[in-house]
Amino acid sequence: MTHAELDVRPFEAIPRELVRRMRPLAGPAADQLLADLAGRGTDERAAAEMRAGIVEGLEHFYDLVENPGTAWERIAAAHRELGRAMAVKGRDPEETHRALHRSARATWRTLTALAESLEVDRRTLGRIAEAQFGYLDAVAAQVAEGYETEAAGSEEALGRRRRRLLNLLFDGGAAAERTVPGDGFSDASSPSSPSGASGAADADEIADAAASARWRIPRTVAAVALHPREGAAARPPALPPDVLADLGRSEPRLLLPDPDGPGRARLLDALLRDWIVAAGPTVAPAEAADSLRWARRALALARRGRLPAGSVVRCMDHVPTLVIFMAEDLIAHAADSRLAPLRGLSPVQAERLSETLLSLLENNFNATEAGNRLHVHPQTVRYRLRHLEELFGSDLQDPRRCLELEMILHARSRSDRRTGAAAARSPVRPADPSSDRPAEPAPPAHPRPRARHLTGTARRQ
Repeated sequence: MTHAELDVRPFEAIPRELVRRMRPLAGPAADQLLADLAGRGTDERAAAEMRAGIVEGLEHFYDLVENPGTAWERIAAAHRELGRAMAVKGRDPEETHRALHRSARATWRTLTALAESLEVDRRTLGRIAEAQFGYLDAVAAQVAEGYETEAAGSEEALGRRRRRLLNLLFDGGAAAERTVPGDGFSDASSPSSPSGASGAADADEIADAAASARWRIPRTVAAVALHPREGAAARPPALPPDVLADLGRSEPRLLLPDPDGPGRARLLDALLRDWIVAAGPTVAPAEAADSLRWARRALALARRGRLPAGSVVRCMDHVPTLVIFMAEDLIAHAADSRLAPLRGLSPVQAERLSETLLSLLENNFNATEAGNRLHVHPQTVRYRLRHLEELFGSDLQDPRRCLELEMILHARSRSDRRTGAAAARSPVRPADPSSDRPAEPAPPAHPRPRARHLTGTARRQ
């Protein structure tokens, strides 16, 4: 594409020494102009952006005087990008014209106020005026070109709009603004969040961005966090057009519309060859950031081996684990005291009783169901339970303490699965109901009362 060029001859005629003396005055000139505009209802953030735009415009003009042969290409590219950014944001290019004219006014204020001290003669002033007019026209043409290119609806432009929409939904208005190169030309009337702030974008902003990206806002969405599998090519997945994706980030992410609809599960399954996939809970579009936060937590646990990574990690299938590992340090500290009764046992005994206690807690102390889970005879479970009652005493009758124990043991079991500790355990043989010999050490002579857990009396079946 042929871009509009700037006639640099007027810049070449301006003494470079003059610009070197004017550069330090750019900030004060901008401040003086802003002081004159202070009565127009400009808020603090808009004023800061206007000042940055004025200073930037002055610096560009000075660069062209000092390096007329090389500076223009860089300046032109920056203003084409500015035009594209304004089209993506749905802003009026007229903002740029106003900002450019502010910079020109600041230049003339500086010159007229300091003409005598800077020894600027009438001929030099004329050259600066000619250069200034040429600069304004050329820069405005670059902004218009960028704006029109973006507004034309090319695939590249549409992709940028969709990524901006995704960032808007996940990161909020301020973060989405930061994904587009800053222009420094915002007026007080331009809607924006405080600098550096984060928060959800409003519904109108999302609706405008969705329309620009040609994306129908669904009733529900789910965030999906991805991480390439070790040794896999991590090829970009083939996705339906309604799935918003940003795979160029250090933490690739998707937004899946209508995640509970037909065929959506298979869509994520197709990614498993190259990616570890974690899907957040189904939420309204305005709550997409919450879904992403949980998806990222699940992905982190899957990468650590705390959640199975061979299939899609769905947050709603792992709520206890996600909640527990939000307080991982506290759980570890609690384990020191809550599992103290197991310290006097051998490692094999302690591990076996820990497994049994967790299974009993998860099955409301039903020995038959716990035995099925552990692949041992129910009688074996009953012997172990009597030993546990002897060790833990009344703790097994306290619903709150039982909940603590279940959380601690659940976290430890996830850790063991990761390190392969289970593979090193001694095999456990089921008890023979016809034999007088128990599978475990003989139970206490006077076992404690039946344990209770959360919802009622424990069952021994």
